[in-house]
Amino acid sequence: MKKQKKAYKIVIDYIKQQIRNRELMIGELLPPERELSEKLGVSRNSVREALKILSVIGVISSRQGAGNYVSCDFDHYLVDTFSMMFILGELDYDQINQIRIGLEMQAYALAVKYADNSEILQMQEYVEKLDRSQNEEENTLWDKKIHYAIAKASRNVLIQNILNALSEVMDVFIEDMRREILRTEERKEMLQEFHKQMVEYLIKRDAKNGQKALMQHFEMIDPVSYTHLTLPTNSRV
Repeated sequence: MKKQKKAYKIVIDYIKQQIRNRELMIGELLPPERELSEKLGVSRNSVREALKILSVIGVISSRQGAGNYVSCDFDHYLVDTFSMMFILGELDYDQINQIRIGLEMQAYALAVKYADNSEILQMQEYVEKLDRSQNEEENTLWDKKIHYAIAKASRNVLIQNILNALSEVMDVFIEDMRREILRTEERKEMLQEFHKQMVEYLIKRDAKNGQKALMQHFEMIDPVSYTHLTLPTNSRV
């Protein structure tokens, strides 16, 4: 005997199919709960359950008094997933760093190909602000902005979302890690030199040397985690 599909799954499958068929796009309003209930022959409670699940995983978002919209907001879902993996011991600091370096290396190679002049100028501005900053919190902010800008310039949304989620997990669970890295003047100066090189080689569209500077940056941050890693000879772009 064929197992009957649960009512809330009928709603989820319907909305997913609407998105696949391009009948619902990002920013568009979903039909009201009552309309979905009547159309699909399920209860209003089943519709609400389905919408709650879709909201949790970032497919839709709710606006007070305005209904539910397709949002494609997966950052928070990834943060929650990685956070729970970290809490449950399925993900540790070394694993986060290993994924992060692989993604940032690829992001850099893509940024060399796709970054425009305005993006590179923005990165140079961040580097200059980090150079002038004497405040530990500001140091952390500008350091993060440089890396986010490179990820954004990759034009790869998946890389951006995963890196942002991993960064948030590190900030929450590895207390003051970034701040400790930039605490001493000597470390700050060395890291700053690597940041400058990363941007300079972007201008020159030199992926090999830019990735080398990025690897040196990571090796300095955590030599134990990165001594076993080698610079890829060929980056796929």
